[in-house]
Amino acid sequence: MEYPGSIITYPIRRAILITFLAAFFVITPIIIMYTEGYRYDWQNWQRGLFKETGAISIDILPKNAVVYLNNTKLNSKMPIRLKNVAPQKYDIKITAAGYFDWTKEIEVKSKQTIYIKEIVMLQKNEPTLAVEGNINQLSISPNERRIIYTLNNGRAMEIWIRNLQNSTNEKISDWPKVENIKVAWSENNNYFALSNETTPYNKVLIINADNISKQTDLVKKIKYSIDKYSWKESIEPELFFGTNLKILSYLPSSDRVLTLGKNTFIDWYMENGQLWTLQISTSTDRYSIVRDTLGFSSVFKTLEEAAETDNNKNIKILVAKNNNVLLKKDGSSEMVLVTNNKTYNIAGDKFIISKYNNWWLMWTPWELWSYTEGEEPTLLNRSGEQLQDVIPLDEYNTLGLCWAEKTTVLFPYYYVSHDMLNYPVNSTVADSDGRVLYYAGVVNGKNGLWKLNY
Repeated sequence: MEYPGSIITYPIRRAILITFLAAFFVITPIIIMYTEGYRYDWQNWQRGLFKETGAISIDILPKNAVVYLNNTKLNSKMPIRLKNVAPQKYDIKITAAGYFDWTKEIEVKSKQTIYIKEIVMLQKNEPTLAVEGNINQLSISPNERRIIYTLNNGRAMEIWIRNLQNSTNEKISDWPKVENIKVAWSENNNYFALSNETTPYNKVLIINADNISKQTDLVKKIKYSIDKYSWKESIEPELFFGTNLKILSYLPSSDRVLTLGKNTFIDWYMENGQLWTLQISTSTDRYSIVRDTLGFSSVFKTLEEAAETDNNKNIKILVAKNNNVLLKKDGSSEMVLVTNNKTYNIAGDKFIISKYNNWWLMWTPWELWSYTEGEEPTLLNRSGEQLQDVIPLDEYNTLGLCWAEKTTVLFPYYYVSHDMLNYPVNSTVADSDGRVLYYAGVVNGKNGLWKLNY
């Protein structure tokens, strides 16, 4: 139908209708796809492909940190949620005044969210001198209130204890200068044991940190050298120890020694009152790990390796915890991790179990491995810089790595690291709850125990 004098004729109206309908059927799917997270792949425009987008979620401390995405500052505050991010690689840089920058390249993929969380950035601070002197070894108590340190005075090695709450120091004992010491803290009270570093132990001092003048030399008390000792995880202090003949227990509060049984095993480890032993199976001539030997004795695992009957004392149980057992042969840079289901050979000279998340860490100067119950062991780091020590720094499993010439920080979930100390140190410990690093070394020409807030 035509209207007299109308400029828009029927063919024009029909063209307009067709145009709007075409636009509707073209634009509407694009809008729907956009809201669903699809983006046009301009790199493949000739093929006309659409890609689903991903997302980035950032929530770290401090909350005033600024985030840059490909050098473009994001104006959002923590927590940051970026939706509909085109799939590709991005450079993330997180900065905050007074903190080390945190940088990482990430790759956003279709229908996936990249999470950057459970991170506390490290502060930039200058160290302060806590104790001056030629200090070598450090050991911090489980409650992180005291540090035991050794001081070389030129004539002998002195052992001191420092109260971190009131910054006072008390001398514990003198020790032969040629020997390193072993310090074993009781987990749930203020007791600790001091001995020479290597077995057999010819001197084992049992001391209450609240009264260091009262010291019991366990070797003198029983009149035998001691091959092994470890504290029970209990409120009342109790030390399990063994000689060539017996496995015994010492109760400092009553000054009593109890005999638990004969020591007829290759090695043993007491897990909170449950005795794990390493024996040779008479039927297979292989090593067997026996759980609860003094109770409902059961074979936990028989190893594939044939027992070395002439030299079997060289294999040791380093630790047994939550149905995981760590073994090591003397003179070998390899550990054997035995779980309920599998056995793993892992490169390792030293180990610790972090107080956070029951996280096991094993290392040589060249490799660092981690293990979490129920998962496969993971290689965290490999380097030729001679790894000396590994220090858990916080509840998010941030690690301090002490190398021969420097100390670095590793955020293991993201494989991000940066330098912390650019000079060698003798020994390092951390008050991880208070976020304070203590280390022995030379700074600006001064030798001593240094404190660094991180």
